Amino acid sequence: MTETAPAPVSAPSLAFGIGPDGTYTRSGQVAAFVLGLLTTFAFLPLTVVAALLYTRAETRFAEDPARARALVNWSWLCITVPVVIAVAAAVVLTLTM
Repeated sequence: MTETAPAPVSAPSLAFGIGPDGTYTRSGQVAAFVLGLLTTFAFLPLTVVAALLYTRAETRFAEDPARARALVNWSWLCITVPVVIAVAAAVVLTLTM
């Protein structure tokens, strides 16, 4: 009878930016820092601006619907553009690693 050799055990896949010893890799540290800055300085203030624009638009709909729609569009841009930029940056960082 012939015995077959056991199949090699593959190494478990690592999480993004984490090395085999469980610590951040250099690229993981950079990505965490950049995304943390984006969240702090781009998302939070722009979220507040978006809320203020939308609130202002609600009071303008009765007297100037066109201006109110423009304010609503700007509020959507305030919360959409940073997310698109962050996703694009994450793709670029992932592809360059």
